[in-house]
Amino acid sequence: MYQKHQNKYSLSGKIYCAKHQCGYVRKIRHYANKEDVVFWYCADFHKTGKKNCMPAYFKEDDLYDIFLSIFKDYDKYKDEVLNELLSLYKKFSMIDGDNEKIKLQNEISILTKKKERVLDLALDGILSKEELYIKKLAIDEQISKIRANLSKLEGKEKKVDYEKSNMNILKHLVITMDNIDSYIEELLDKVIVVEEDGKIKLRVIFEGGTEEQIII
Repeated sequence: MYQKHQNKYSLSGKIYCAKHQCGYVRKIRHYANKEDVVFWYCADFHKTGKKNCMPAYFKEDDLYDIFLSIFKDYDKYKDEVLNELLSLYKKFSMIDGDNEKIKLQNEISILTKKKERVLDLALDGILSKEELYIKKLAIDEQISKIRANLSKLEGKEKKVDYEKSNMNILKHLVITMDNIDSYIEELLDKVIVVEEDGKIKLRVIFEGGTEEQIII
């Protein structure tokens, strides 16, 4: 029903009008004697001018105040916060680990081919049995060391202390107006604006599926 759009702003493609089944669009209102104000308009109202939904628009600052209040209560939403941040942490950790594994696997492949060439030289009579033994032994030792390093790397991946990571993330988790855009982008799936019995309800849905309902 609701389609996400490419994000130009942190709230782009995340606010929807339930009545008109459309998104909200961001517009800046300019004033002569005061600072500009950013608004989010129901796309239907912005297109037709018919103010037949409530509300037809929000001040961006008012929305940010609502989200800041919700996110600051991260004790309630810490699972969603941690899951999103840990997924990023694991993503970048996996990239580094995968690069190192690929490097080690390539080294093993090169040495294996080198050993095959040494065997071919021995079969062609270019190398003696003694020379073959010495060269093969040296290559096998190199491969053995690389495989040991590969096993250590894989072992480290399995032993990542995510509980400790959770504690560190929570310790440094401070959400303010300066960084709230990042949390909106990562944690917020969508906000559905609903009008019920003359009241405005915001259905705030997180990426993890948790839902908060705010009456404003």
